[in-house]
Amino acid sequence: MNINPDLCIKCRGIKHLCGLDPCPLMKYSSPLPEKLDYYKGPSPPDIFVGRFSYPRVNVYTLAGNFYSFTNLYPKSIDEILSIRTSLYRVGKNLDIKRVDKIGEKIQEISLSEKNVEIEADIKSIENSILLGREHSPIGPKMVVKNLDYIGELKIPKRIEYITNDFDLNANDAILILYENNYDLDYIRRIFSSGSLGRIKDRRFIPTRWSITAVDDIIGKGLIEKVKGFDSTDDIIFSFKEYMWNKFYIFILPGNWSFEMIENWYGEKYKINALENGDYENYYGRKDYANIVGGAYYAARLSVLEYLNKNNISGSVIVYREIGKEYNIPLGVWVIRDTVKDAMKNAFHTNYKNVDELNFIPEYIKEIIKGSRTYKKNYLQKRLDFYG
Repeated sequence: MNINPDLCIKCRGIKHLCGLDPCPLMKYSSPLPEKLDYYKGPSPPDIFVGRFSYPRVNVYTLAGNFYSFTNLYPKSIDEILSIRTSLYRVGKNLDIKRVDKIGEKIQEISLSEKNVEIEADIKSIENSILLGREHSPIGPKMVVKNLDYIGELKIPKRIEYITNDFDLNANDAILILYENNYDLDYIRRIFSSGSLGRIKDRRFIPTRWSITAVDDIIGKGLIEKVKGFDSTDDIIFSFKEYMWNKFYIFILPGNWSFEMIENWYGEKYKINALENGDYENYYGRKDYANIVGGAYYAARLSVLEYLNKNNISGSVIVYREIGKEYNIPLGVWVIRDTVKDAMKNAFHTNYKNVDELNFIPEYIKEIIKGSRTYKKNYLQKRLDFYG
């Protein structure tokens, strides 16, 4: 049975909007006892900040017995759901700027590089599953009266220095951490906890927003470097399939630009790519990529890392084809990690025209030729020829 992922996001495994009872996802979860006064267990560590009812949002530290919960690629969907839905949300509803003692503890836990033992006095339990297109699934929640961690936190000196610099803006802090090879998930959770930036700007940032913001901030930093490199002389191509997602990646000769086009569930595709994707030219975007959403910034970052590593530039098109089997939203890490893996096998085709790529299906060629990127480059070549 194919289930609309939007139903899963609204349902959370408790409303049975798809008509299935019990929820197919609940078999992966580890339900909590309905009556539980006290919890003690490990935190990976990570946090989750909700976005509904902003600026009052749900703020949780995550807890559970899975220590390697972030490196999900290339695990199977069963493994991913077993890991992620068995992580508990432990926290309460907070104002994003008025942080109480529980909020402070969650902030401190977010800074830890290693696993943390936590304990909490429980107010209430909800055995639901939290789903979203940007973030990974998360299991049941515990609303707490008190929360603390046991023992010392393992916080790197550089993290302590940057989080205690109240004059450093958040964008610069994120770029410094990235350039010092800190993991993206680590940077994201510190940012989401409101521990970066100028003191007047600090607040809890919803996880959904922070994931895309970190991808975007780091991506923009890399774009400035990539603009200084020479363009590729031929088309660079790569392909990767994972979790019923197929990615066709083209880097065309020309100035830096980026376009991502999506085709969901094999529906009849309109060649007019304007209706199916988002695009930015050499000068970037002024608004959010509403059609593709967070996947746009995740894919862009992975391609930019490849370009930066190889000291080349070009006009990038990412075409993503999503199968009907991909009906449970797992988060934009699927896009980021799959494209990153794809770029490891990217190769120069020695061709400048998509029509010359005999190994590419004809319908893919038509989609690429219908893109804004390809049309712009083709028009520029004609202008140069007649100029």
